[in-house]
Amino acid sequence: MTTATASALETLHLPNGRKCASIHKEILHAIETGETSLFRFIRGYVSTAIETSHDDTDTPLDREYGIPDISVQSLISAWAECSHFCRECETDLTHHDGERNGANFWLTRNARIHGHGYWRESAYDESAEFAMQQLTRASESFGEVDLFIGADRKLHFSNERRLA
Repeated sequence: MTTATASALETLHLPNGRKCASIHKEILHAIETGETSLFRFIRGYVSTAIETSHDDTDTPLDREYGIPDISVQSLISAWAECSHFCRECETDLTHHDGERNGANFWLTRNARIHGHGYWRESAYDESAEFAMQQLTRASESFGEVDLFIGADRKLHFSNERRLA
């Protein structure tokens, strides 16, 4: 399995001999270096998730947490979901850079919390406007997701997949 793209099914059947910690470390490194547009997208997605989420006392999570604090299951789930979104919307994602696209994906799919129209903020021509509408619909189709602090003191997305 490469870290460039992954389907949801690939994350359920990780290769034998791979430990979750090594996969977590590999993904964190790829996000940090932004070695592909996908990992720049994921960086924007998870950074925005942390910046816009709060704990039970309404304290912003980014005061005490960062990307390395995301649980391995949630990080792999985010990777699979962002990969799926990028494959599905490849031609429409050319109007912004990867990090901004990832941030817009997080904000738009959680529009109930963050408002509407993040993709449309810079539609500068008719084709860009159409692409932004497509991205908005695609983002909303993924449904809302929350980021919370788990009992293990790691950050978890509410839709994380369990690793076998």
